[in-house]
Amino acid sequence: MIDTIKIFSMINLKTFELIKEISDIKTSYNNKTGQTHYKIINSHLQGNFNSNLCIRIGEGKKYGFINYYFIEIEGSYHKLAKGYNSHNGFCHLQFVCNELIKMVEKNYNIQLPSLKHWFLQRVDIAICYDLKNQDRVKSYINNLNCCNYPRRNLKHFEGESIYITGYTTTLKIYNKQREFLKNDKARLLETDFNIGKYLNEIQGFIRFECEIKKRKLKQYFDTNYVRLESISYEFLKEIWLQDFQKFFKAIDNDLTIVKNKEDVRSRLNSLYKPIRAKNLFNFYLLLLMQGIQEIRQTTKKSMFYKNIADLKKANIDFSQKLDIDMTDSRIDFNPFEWKEID
Repeated sequence: MIDTIKIFSMINLKTFELIKEISDIKTSYNNKTGQTHYKIINSHLQGNFNSNLCIRIGEGKKYGFINYYFIEIEGSYHKLAKGYNSHNGFCHLQFVCNELIKMVEKNYNIQLPSLKHWFLQRVDIAICYDLKNQDRVKSYINNLNCCNYPRRNLKHFEGESIYITGYTTTLKIYNKQREFLKNDKARLLETDFNIGKYLNEIQGFIRFECEIKKRKLKQYFDTNYVRLESISYEFLKEIWLQDFQKFFKAIDNDLTIVKNKEDVRSRLNSLYKPIRAKNLFNFYLLLLMQGIQEIRQTTKKSMFYKNIADLKKANIDFSQKLDIDMTDSRIDFNPFEWKEID
């Protein structure tokens, strides 16, 4: 599904002035010289369920528009149209963008450029799965605390979410019910949205979201101006898949990951000599008990990375920790094989 997007286009002076009249203006200037450094003009549209759509306008030189101005639109059409963004969403980028553009046109009584003149700067692709109840969702997220993503900052919020931030994409795995209660419930209290029914419906929902940033788009298209018309949902979904596969250490042509301890032991014995297999199995058990971050600090660097590489070569899952008493609390769930919620 497509969630938040950010798009921009060129507008003329008349359109700029019409939007400016009812917008907030932030100005940076030097008191001594009186020189204005920049002006940022922001406005917001309210959706059916009081979910903001952000509009920003300014001088076109930001994007190289000579003698013209720019407009940026940022928001989630899914949330604007339905009040939630967990499921029953939209997978056609051009449709979503066109609907947001029409909302802006109607609100300001203006005419904006046609879709072929708009460019994409950010898009979030999200997929939800149903783990049936909150306990399973919380356990799965807490178990993932031992995951690692090289050269990225990973933040874990117990029972709630994992954020893996990067320059080109940001990955988010989170408890949809907890996120809704925290961010969206309050704004829907005065509407006819059936909050109780919705909370019951999403009690087992876990969301995998990939925020695709400007740098990622530039890598593929070798330009800062990526036209909306040139992008398909299949292309965006492939970026989602590639980035989450990297995170889970998945192998493209073999998504059957070994998880059971005895199966792990058998796999290692089949691939390595007895002593090496035994050492790897012990290392694997430590990963499950203590997590990858703690083991990295207590293991010689060269040995740590050698062991990790050999476990990955054997396609062994060490992404979820065991309970403190060594009972297997791992959730039998593979986002690359499960069916997403429609």
